[in-house]
Amino acid sequence: MSLALRCLPRRLPPASFCMLRYASTKTQLPPPDPNRRRIPRKTYIPPERQVVKKKKIQEKGIGPHNLSPEEMKRRQRKFIVVAAGVYLLFVAGAYYYLTYGVAADAGNYEDAKPRDTREIYDNLAEDYDSIINRDEQFMLLSLWRKDVTKQLKGDVLEVGCGTGRNMKYLDLPGKVSSMTFVDTSANMVAEAEKSFKKRYPKYQYAEFKVSRTEDLPTDKKFDVIYETFGICSYEDPVAALKHMQELLKPGGRIILLEHGRGTWDFINRILDKNAASRSEVFGCRWNLDIGEIVRQSGLVIDHEERWHLGTTWTIFAHREGEELPVEPKKRFLIW
Repeated sequence: MSLALRCLPRRLPPASFCMLRYASTKTQLPPPDPNRRRIPRKTYIPPERQVVKKKKIQEKGIGPHNLSPEEMKRRQRKFIVVAAGVYLLFVAGAYYYLTYGVAADAGNYEDAKPRDTREIYDNLAEDYDSIINRDEQFMLLSLWRKDVTKQLKGDVLEVGCGTGRNMKYLDLPGKVSSMTFVDTSANMVAEAEKSFKKRYPKYQYAEFKVSRTEDLPTDKKFDVIYETFGICSYEDPVAALKHMQELLKPGGRIILLEHGRGTWDFINRILDKNAASRSEVFGCRWNLDIGEIVRQSGLVIDHEERWHLGTTWTIFAHREGEELPVEPKKRFLIW
């Protein structure tokens, strides 16, 4: 310490002397915290060393088996080809089984007879949602329901409302001025009304009716009439669609989201085979040609979209003799 002081100039400013004296004292630093997270610093690697590193990887290989990059790419291509082959084999086997194993053994197909389904849905009303939730989740039908409800505006009528499975997707008030819900089953309408009041307690422009579509009075007109998976349950769906046209305002539109015949023969064979049993349980005839029914009613189809091997139909239509403006193609699933 004395030698260090001798090397310094004889006259030091007071501040420098204080700093020197403070540095000479032994300060006790706190021990490092073992739980403290240390952030590793990124070391700079010169480009020439990076080239050497890449050469070593190419020589030794990468991964647990020391495979070269070329070998890794070759194995990836091989895996993709094998996976695609297995998938195609599975699809071909499923097609063969459904066509020649299930559908071909059906024999003579039974047609589901049209009938009054009010008693069936009165009995199913309380447990209806829990019964069909799994099927709709598997087919992602909520996306189609949501897309249809986006098109609602003005005075809206929902026929065949059921328990109100579309209510969660409604934008109220939004562009909708009033809502009218109709179904032939009194128990279904009661469940729908209870669900609506729980979800929209302050909305006052909603009306619930127990009636057949064909029996609705024509004193009130609507801008949009829509139905989801209900045409299959009508005794006379063509007559119901013709009456819907009488309930439309000028320039009004009918929107249908339905299930029916598909675009593949083996699918239609399966639907035909199980149509009678399906009708007994749920009251719906799921093998109807929805497009043909809409055309027989005299409606002009603006747009028709089919999904799930053609069994899910989305149809926009209007009355014959009216010209509607073309909608912008901004829809998620329809246009």
